[in-house]
Amino acid sequence: MDSDRVSRESLVHHLRDALPLSARPRPALLAFLRARGAIGRSAPRLVVVDIFDAGETQGLMCRFEIAGEIDALSFVAPLTQLALDRRHPLAQRLAEHRRHAPRTGTA
Repeated sequence: MDSDRVSRESLVHHLRDALPLSARPRPALLAFLRARGAIGRSAPRLVVVDIFDAGETQGLMCRFEIAGEIDALSFVAPLTQLALDRRHPLAQRLAEHRRHAPRTGTA
């Protein structure tokens, strides 16, 4: 097993242990959600309900819901499209993982 894969698996394990996670959409995801009519003008709070590794080419992915929605739809997006609260203990570890991830994939 290569060290990048072991590092990703460890990160996924720690992130899953912390679920559900609160996050905000980054600009590209925000535009996508608005274009699909899933949200209004304000940036919603998202709730990450699952995280998985989609391999080196896709990177870490997550399944999330829009907080406060009664009939919450579930969406899947690269974890890079969500911003965790910077004060969360795993946010720093995720940021470090992104800095060291190979450029061919997304983390």
